[in-house]
Amino acid sequence: MKRLGLILLATASFVPTAFAQSPAARAEEKVAPFVFQASASRNPKLDRSAYVYPANHPRAGQVNENAGDVRLDSVSINGANYGKEQIQLVKSLTVIIDDGVDNVRGGANFGTGHGIGADRDPWVNEGIATTTPAAKDLAAALGNFNLSSIVFTREVPGTAIYDVSFASPVDALLLFERGSSGDVLVSALDKDGRVTASYKVRDGENDAGLKNDYTPTGIFVTTFVQQGFVNQGQQLGSVGLRFSEPVSRFRFTSLQEPEGEGATRFNGPDLKIFGLRLQR
Repeated sequence: MKRLGLILLATASFVPTAFAQSPAARAEEKVAPFVFQASASRNPKLDRSAYVYPANHPRAGQVNENAGDVRLDSVSINGANYGKEQIQLVKSLTVIIDDGVDNVRGGANFGTGHGIGADRDPWVNEGIATTTPAAKDLAAALGNFNLSSIVFTREVPGTAIYDVSFASPVDALLLFERGSSGDVLVSALDKDGRVTASYKVRDGENDAGLKNDYTPTGIFVTTFVQQGFVNQGQQLGSVGLRFSEPVSRFRFTSLQEPEGEGATRFNGPDLKIFGLRLQR
């Protein structure tokens, strides 16, 4: 956390009050991670026969049954069920900084993708797939119930931070991460943009022996971005974050230093984000 704090102070011109308000340990006391179960569905009428694994895949030539849309229908927390009418979607997104450079595929670290063939599947809508998204594209990727429609973060060196906002205050976040393989620092922001609570979600890699926060969901999604930039399927991991006070805006931070001993590496979180108001 000391190294993390130094990096964030270096970006103070972009996040003027991001982490100066309270020590990380104290902030994490205001956030409690929790486990939830997700129920999702696929279109039973979608013909997936055209979506076969490529020649370099262990299942080469077989139909990829994970193609298409994957719709989140409900979640369960400690035996209580919450449907789509209670789950809030991301309303807007602001990019604070994204200074990485992808010299191979173009763009910086942020990108958006959706399931292979999802654009032909009417089961649920999704955002566009691109390596050079505008903020509205990132918001559109998150602002739906399609678990295959994600904002991904590449792993080139750089700092990647965005804020998401909900239509009304929430005190819980429902996070899905493709592959359970990316750290992300999540901060609640008050109306003045000051951090009121933070929690670093960890994948257990390069985390000094700390455990993986993600729980396997049993839900697999594919990701299409562009030709040559396709993920044939990974299981989603999930983690819930409960905050002591409801807010409408949250900050998501990912850091990636060049590889080397002691380097800070968040391993590129690939996220789907929802909000929920648990306390009334």
